[in-house]
Amino acid sequence: MIVNFKKNNKNGQILSDIDTLNLIREYFSVPNKAFGRRNNRFSQRRLYAITQSGKFEIGMLKNIIQFLDLNQIKYSIDDDLLKSINPVIGNIQIKTFKNLIYREHQQKSIELALKNGRGLVIIPTAGGKTLIMAGIIESIRKSLNQPDALAMVLVPSIQLVEQTSKDFEEYGIEKVTKWSGNNKLDDSATTIIAGNQFLLSDKTDLSILSNVKILLVDEAHVVRKNNEINKIFNLINTDYIFGFTGTLPSTPLDEWNIIGKIGPILYEEKTKDLKIKKYVSNFKIIVLNINHKNPPRFTPNPLNPTEAYSNEIDYLMNNQRRNEIIAKIAHKIKNNTIIMVDRIDHGINLENELKKMCGDEKLIYFIRGSTEMEEREQIRKLMEQKSNVVAVAVSKIFSTGINIPNLHNIIFASAGKAKIKIMQSIGRALRLHPTKQMAAIIDIADNTKYGITHLKERTELYKKENYNYEKKEI
Repeated sequence: MIVNFKKNNKNGQILSDIDTLNLIREYFSVPNKAFGRRNNRFSQRRLYAITQSGKFEIGMLKNIIQFLDLNQIKYSIDDDLLKSINPVIGNIQIKTFKNLIYREHQQKSIELALKNGRGLVIIPTAGGKTLIMAGIIESIRKSLNQPDALAMVLVPSIQLVEQTSKDFEEYGIEKVTKWSGNNKLDDSATTIIAGNQFLLSDKTDLSILSNVKILLVDEAHVVRKNNEINKIFNLINTDYIFGFTGTLPSTPLDEWNIIGKIGPILYEEKTKDLKIKKYVSNFKIIVLNINHKNPPRFTPNPLNPTEAYSNEIDYLMNNQRRNEIIAKIAHKIKNNTIIMVDRIDHGINLENELKKMCGDEKLIYFIRGSTEMEEREQIRKLMEQKSNVVAVAVSKIFSTGINIPNLHNIIFASAGKAKIKIMQSIGRALRLHPTKQMAAIIDIADNTKYGITHLKERTELYKKENYNYEKKEI
């Protein structure tokens, strides 16, 4: 039996016997953690990336073919589907910008993007992906001989709307418009930098999306299964789609969703490789393990599985000794520091400790959701000009979209384990600066039940990424 792949509207379609289809579907599936729970009695045992009828997201085609090749299963692909997964650019011409030279990984990323027509580029923070995005847009326009082809860059935050549009204009790209809560769309522009959340508002007119010729998705890891941002892809008619991220989610279903909507991985560069090439700052990770005397153990509640974890986090975030230790570290280390927190009340606790401990020696700020964009930008500029700033920041706000080369230290105060947040946060300190020889990443760990488990996951991530780290006890 030969497996046939055809185009089915915007999706791909597998045509085969039922046994072969089930074999493929089973491989691209994961166990459903909710299966068997009292409040989910009718849930499926497994979650699938391919439907029962064989429908799949177009970008998944390469992954499915790799599985078929591995199992020596023959297949054929319909021409319409081939055109969608590999839209032809034609006479490829790479656009260069005045006074800017592409680094090796930037040049390679642009070449592969034009050769394949769609797909993912995985570049760590501080690796220069904004220039790659600009290069792809202008190179496609040049290769297609369509200088006014409408391009849209989707970004997940207001900060990134501002930063990306500023960078594009500095590169020399003309007719750039910002499209977010405070910025109205300029209909005459040919490059739109759009905020994801604004596009998801019911009040936003999205009719222009059908005219987009080139779609770029920054921080593509946010395109997870069942996230609202997936709706945007249904309104886009182009096959020229590219995604950029420092790391993909660790859950296969989320990764397949991203690849399905955007395309296969075209190029990947690791932080360690950029460090070897001296494109990013050298850095060290210090795991500071705080030993709490007689830490409380919270009894799990069968009716509320997250209650014990929440209670432990409350204990840590309000622990006076722990907060004093973090504040003392920020007080003693030289140069600018960001302290990453997950909760506003924890940020307030640390801000108070820092002001009490540092006095006039350091400038202390707390950046949270309610902090206006203008104030965030003022703090960012201040950190570029001075070397005695400590910014406590909610990680959702500061882990992406903030460009501060004069940042030397990051303290993880949250006690979490999220892979993407950790990788992005580390990237904040890796931008090159004349005063920076070695960036310091200080990972605060705890000898509590979940603290021990989460530290193990973080150190496994460090090992996987070949990050050097050392442990110290308090």
